[in-house]
Amino acid sequence: MFDDDIKKMLSLINDAQQPNCVALNEILRDLPALRWNAKVFGNYLASVMYQGHHLTTENTKQSPFNLSWAATKFDDFCESWFIDTCNQLRMAPLLHRKLWENAYLLKSIESAGKLQKGLSAVGFGCGEEPFPSYFASKGISVLVTDLDPATQEAEGWIATNQHAQNLDKVYKSDFLSKPDFDALVSHRYVDMNNIPEDMNEKFDFCWSICAFEHLGSIEKGLRFVEQSLKVLKPGGIAIHTTEFNYASEEETIDNWPTVLFRRKDFEQLAARLKLQGYKIPAISFDVGSSPVDWFIDVPPYPHDVPPSPSRSKYYDKSMNPAHLKLMVDGFPTTCYGIVIQK
Repeated sequence: MFDDDIKKMLSLINDAQQPNCVALNEILRDLPALRWNAKVFGNYLASVMYQGHHLTTENTKQSPFNLSWAATKFDDFCESWFIDTCNQLRMAPLLHRKLWENAYLLKSIESAGKLQKGLSAVGFGCGEEPFPSYFASKGISVLVTDLDPATQEAEGWIATNQHAQNLDKVYKSDFLSKPDFDALVSHRYVDMNNIPEDMNEKFDFCWSICAFEHLGSIEKGLRFVEQSLKVLKPGGIAIHTTEFNYASEEETIDNWPTVLFRRKDFEQLAARLKLQGYKIPAISFDVGSSPVDWFIDVPPYPHDVPPSPSRSKYYDKSMNPAHLKLMVDGFPTTCYGIVIQK
């Protein structure tokens, strides 16, 4: 009897041969609550496993950080290197993949021996991230780059406060004084699809945080990674993070404002760079095996504004659910970091 009811609800027409619109609405109207229930229990599970986010370096794991290509996974959040790095960046160690990106990038630079006074660095698509101020506080000269605000592509980033229009937007007073910042940090508009040749071999390291998946296609994103290596001095390193579709080797999102890279895309990139003489560390595609890693977050997210009053009753900004994995256009996705030495 139940199966018959489901078939009737999903049928294209009703008994009068009319479009069956009401039945479909009955199915869809409960989805916001079902999604919110999944987030609530995902959050509870994560908080229990993560000890309520009250981790310190005394009760975390002491595994060494290994320089590698890697994906976001829960175990990293329980490591002392992650907590230490969050403390350095003045960030609470919450279970969010964006925090993992920041910790991965800074720890990779530190492990490669590039966090030294007198070195130089360039960031691509910087937005308002804390790294220019942090690196300058270590005596490193930094070039901050982002899209020209006059371009159409920059409009969305400006509207969401993710664009470095000027150095006032970039400066973070937690790390150093404004005069010290101004002495070490400069600004330039740069199209990541067309890096100027006058930047070649000028920097000890370069970086980008979740930027090259927004260049228009998988091909353009991988081309940027290769082109970014030209700005490095011999021995310099590049650290980039991006979006990783970890559930499919074939189907993915391409030729779109946000593309999703697959394992085979990273493997082909690594093989190509090795042939050109670049040094590639160990490559891992481990996305974790804990229940927190299995949880795939769905909208609404803490940074979202409810799009309508009907959805706001399922929305609570005070709750910070586990956000290590999420659905992007139907594909389970997480962050992935790569390190390349010239």
